[in-house]
Amino acid sequence: MSPVLALARAGRAEWSRIWSVRSSWAFALALTAVVLGFGVVIGSEAAGDPSGVTPGSTAWDGARFTGMFALFGIVAMSVVIATADHATGGIVPTLQWTPRRGILLTARTVVVVATTTLLGLVLVLGAATLIWTFVPHLGLPFGAGAEMAGDLGFILGSGALLGVGIGLATRSTAASLVLALALMLVGPLLLAQLPYDWTLQLATHLPGSGALFLIFGEGPSDDMTTTSARLTLAAWGLAALAAGGWRLLATDADR
Repeated sequence: MSPVLALARAGRAEWSRIWSVRSSWAFALALTAVVLGFGVVIGSEAAGDPSGVTPGSTAWDGARFTGMFALFGIVAMSVVIATADHATGGIVPTLQWTPRRGILLTARTVVVVATTTLLGLVLVLGAATLIWTFVPHLGLPFGAGAEMAGDLGFILGSGALLGVGIGLATRSTAASLVLALALMLVGPLLLAQLPYDWTLQLATHLPGSGALFLIFGEGPSDDMTTTSARLTLAAWGLAALAAGGWRLLATDADR
């Protein structure tokens, strides 16, 4: 079988695997409730207190806030999907079905990252629509929406890549979730509060700081820029995938 056909077959199998387990549906439903729920809250508050709305804002600006919750959910969902085979022992039949590990790594990474990123974007777009229904005068201009979708697509995709890489590297759902939470939330917040310059610098180089800067325009350090935040997110995602890919390709898959 040619590599292209093998990759297509593995991709279909990965897509089926994602949606054949209850945990994926549970994550998707929970994430839908959280993101759309915050969309309703933001919209209702803006409608009840129009003076609190920044002049020139659009419904997309309110939806950016929901992107933070979408990000954490997408990272966690990616971790669970990436580690599911190892947690259940299903990695053995998976490799019997797709013995070329490079094909499996590519298919799993592409399908999981694309699926979770698209899910996150759809939910944030839904939140923007809900906000607009409460405060229609804010509008949903196409240009601002395309810019927000591009920004959040990069953030969510990088987060999903980080989740997949961590999951493949640790092969433990619990350990991966703790590590992802530390990198994306706890670490940046904790280090930024300590009274040392080196902890502040370390916080700025964590992926969570980069993501929050791109969403809110603020970070633990005034030295952060959009470029540095993007590079930080991308570097962490690629490094995690390199570690996870190496373990899948070079070590026994059932250990």
